Amino acid sequence: MTVVMVSNFLNHHQLMLCNELKENCDEFYFIATRPIPSDRLSLGYADMNCQYDFVIRTYDKSTPSKKIREILINADAVIFGACPDKYIELRMKEGKLSFLASERFFKKGAWRRFYPPLAKKIRNRTTRYAKDNYYILCLGAFLSRDVSLLGFPLDKCYKWGYFPEVDFSDGYESRDNNRLKILWTGRMLDWKRADTALKACRFLNKVGVDFQLDFIGEGEESDKLKALSEKYRLRDKVNFLGSMPPESVRKAMSKSDVFLFTSNFYEGWGAVLNEAMSSGCAVLASSAIGSVPYLVEDGKNGIVYKYGSQKDFNEKLLMLAKDGNLRKALGENAIKTIKDDYCPKLAAQRFMEFVKSENKSSVKFESGPMSRAEIIKNKWYKK
Repeated sequence: MTVVMVSNFLNHHQLMLCNELKENCDEFYFIATRPIPSDRLSLGYADMNCQYDFVIRTYDKSTPSKKIREILINADAVIFGACPDKYIELRMKEGKLSFLASERFFKKGAWRRFYPPLAKKIRNRTTRYAKDNYYILCLGAFLSRDVSLLGFPLDKCYKWGYFPEVDFSDGYESRDNNRLKILWTGRMLDWKRADTALKACRFLNKVGVDFQLDFIGEGEESDKLKALSEKYRLRDKVNFLGSMPPESVRKAMSKSDVFLFTSNFYEGWGAVLNEAMSSGCAVLASSAIGSVPYLVEDGKNGIVYKYGSQKDFNEKLLMLAKDGNLRKALGENAIKTIKDDYCPKLAAQRFMEFVKSENKSSVKFESGPMSRAEIIKNKWYKK
């Protein structure tokens, strides 16, 4: 059996799943349609397009286009990600089993489905093939509603996600810090809402909590955030550490008590959540983030706050700051969730079971990867 993934370039969030798929089928290929961007390389990311023998590059003519065409047409299953529509069209003309793995389409609001250029683009990748041998893998909890608004059948939408590399060799590591260590990491963009973290830490400071907040990342909001830190008189409690390679970020997670994930609805998935949970952090995450409804069971393996409510965020961060036993329980359960319920091995096994089944509707999992993706609206979180 041959399985193919087609996307722009191979990254560390996809590698583990690729390795597992390779183990579960006779042949596996990853077709990369673009070189890795130079800004990723400057941050320490490896050029995985050139490191693995299962990667086929379309952009440097290292593999003849005829060979690529043959692989796409003859594969038993193809997962399409960020790639040109022509590859999907080529596959679907043959009526072969195919999947679209995508984050949500209407990050700026459901009204965007009435914007003709965007609606046409999305329909070309969804409802155009609604009656064909074609399924959607939801990289985030809000995609199923987006495609249902366009008329794509909900019973052909399945939960999926990103499955970054995780290491459970040591299990949960106790944090014995006298000072609460809080971590925020990501690109410092407006929609990542890192200012929410600073406002909450100003609140912690006022009520006498001893803490250290580390920011890892850079971006257009960096100077504003540093100025805000000065304004709130948090100079001795907030560190701006700049960008780091993935390994260094994971090391920082393993030493942090609380991980703050503050993005708005533009965050289609957010693989740092997988990484923070697998590192045993007590996660405090926004209800607007695509991965949160799939990964976080509020109060059991993490804490969810209502996006847009600084008050809710402040109160829940204070609760975590005061309760070390709660943080430990959340961290232990978070590791278990990623290890048992949302790991690349399980995703690959379930995907292959689906591919091999003659009756697709008979393959039913209660939760996790390849379970049915029910409609989840933006205002799903009511607490």
